[in-house]
Amino acid sequence: MFKLDRRHFLASTASVAFLSALPNFTFATGSKTLRVAIGAETGNLDLLQNVSTLSSYTVVFDSLIQYGQGGALEPGLATTWKVADDGKSISFDLREGVTFSDGTGWDADAAEWNLKRWMGVVDFSWIGISAAYDSIVKDAPNKITIKLKQAVPVALLELTIVRPVRMLSPKAVGADGKQTAPIGTGPWIVEKYSSTETVLVRNDKYWGEKPAFSRMELKVVPDELARANALRAGELDVIGGDWVAPLSPRRAKALAADGMMVVAEPGTATTILGFSPKSAVMQDKAVRQAIFTGIDRAAVATVLFEGYADPTIDIFPTTVPTAGARKPVPVRDVAAAQAALTAGGWSGGGSGWTKNGKALEIDFLISEESFPGSRRIAEIIQGMLTEVGLKVNISSVDNATMHERRPAFKYDLTFFATYGAPYDPHGSLGASFETAADTGPDGKIYIADALDALIAKALETGGDARADAMQKVYDWLYDNVAACPLVVTKRLWAVNPKVKGFSLPATDYDLPFKGISLG
Repeated sequence: MFKLDRRHFLASTASVAFLSALPNFTFATGSKTLRVAIGAETGNLDLLQNVSTLSSYTVVFDSLIQYGQGGALEPGLATTWKVADDGKSISFDLREGVTFSDGTGWDADAAEWNLKRWMGVVDFSWIGISAAYDSIVKDAPNKITIKLKQAVPVALLELTIVRPVRMLSPKAVGADGKQTAPIGTGPWIVEKYSSTETVLVRNDKYWGEKPAFSRMELKVVPDELARANALRAGELDVIGGDWVAPLSPRRAKALAADGMMVVAEPGTATTILGFSPKSAVMQDKAVRQAIFTGIDRAAVATVLFEGYADPTIDIFPTTVPTAGARKPVPVRDVAAAQAALTAGGWSGGGSGWTKNGKALEIDFLISEESFPGSRRIAEIIQGMLTEVGLKVNISSVDNATMHERRPAFKYDLTFFATYGAPYDPHGSLGASFETAADTGPDGKIYIADALDALIAKALETGGDARADAMQKVYDWLYDNVAACPLVVTKRLWAVNPKVKGFSLPATDYDLPFKGISLG
């Protein structure tokens, strides 16, 4: 069964993500250079190590298949592919005439060498196609076939993820097999990197459409206000992206008022209020139902996210594949929430609820470091639930404490977010809801034996039956009030007006540069 461990594909940036802006930073000028803010340094871009931020890989390294808008699979270093009827082999026609930026040729030998660096390797068994790997056959100089021990329905989608699936020059490793330099076939070449910036120069031998400008500087600016001020001053050209340098809705509104161009497009990740499956009070479905019904999602989207979010009760948005049938967002109903508690054996109301002589109190765990803005959201939700008669206590902790308490289920309520494209829906289902998957400090949104069985079936089902198997998971979560989706946040970026032709890539794990020209 496919299992996804987020620790293996998300860089560990917590130690730098909330630092103040770097002092004495110098911003270069020049119309041929695009300056993009990143929240943490890129590191050495080692494809097999969890030491670099994800957002820079895709401009340097190509994959066999690219993730397009809405989850469409598009040609990358493979021009065509064919999955066998039994799902146990996938054949690829490789793009011809491609070289790595060091001049090394791209062909079946290079593809095989790269794939064998991670396929079938225990450390990468969290990737389904790696866990199922059997062998690789070179059918011709530009044709390969991957043989699998069992079918992996999401195999092609897995080949679009950021790391480790992308292609490195076989000459960019030492005698020990470890990567020595970030040499890919992508549109950009790393000129230099440090703790303050990464400088990229255009790969003029790139096989695809080449950028209109010759240089890109990724400036490490961890502080959001510093990023916004640098954009206003013309020292940065682009800021934003959940996995690049997050832009809050409130900051986006201010930048738009100051004449910056704000781009807001439908997001691929859902903000979810999670019920601890180990909490005694949250084991009571009536309590979960009261919370689910007592929250005004439209108000959360409008007031707290400044309109840069859409209310939802679905686990995944329609911007990811097989997200399931849409359920209408209910209007907040305090009376219905109170009725659910009464039906569940609770008594009381405005002065508080009790059952079997025990008062109903809820511990709401938040961390501003882990989820900036979460205190304000929690306080609004606290007020809404107070009107239902629920006593909600907010516990605000630091990032380290959050990452200790959440996987140990030491809370009643807390915030989660799905992973977003290209990892969903299989990524979040396999990690955040499947009991056996090791998700480390991220914890679980909900777990149950019955849910495990449904997820296992859904993730192992391919073809036309896959959507139905996925829908059974979504229906179980809804019928059991196992999670409380709130909103799908918009993908937010802000751009200096001198930047022309700005558009968002398919995911926020990608850096935007395609189609851009500089005035």
